[in-house]
Amino acid sequence: HQLAERPALELSGAGRRREVTVYECGSCGARAVGVQRCESCTTFMAKVGPGGSCPACDEPLAIEDLLS
Repeated sequence: HQLAERPALELSGAGRRREVTVYECGSCGARAVGVQRCESCTTFMAKVGPGGSCPACDEPLAIEDLLS
């Protein structure tokens, strides 16, 4: 028997996901929202996860920070 053909999975908004992703520098520990390159070290930062800027202090904050 044949498998039914499935429609292709589209990951729309890939650029928009970056806008709400928190990144952290492995060298200096700096964090940024939506920016993948550390301004201080000029190296690429690692993805921490989805998040944004803290409304109280404006520091980058990942959702996992709130859950742990």
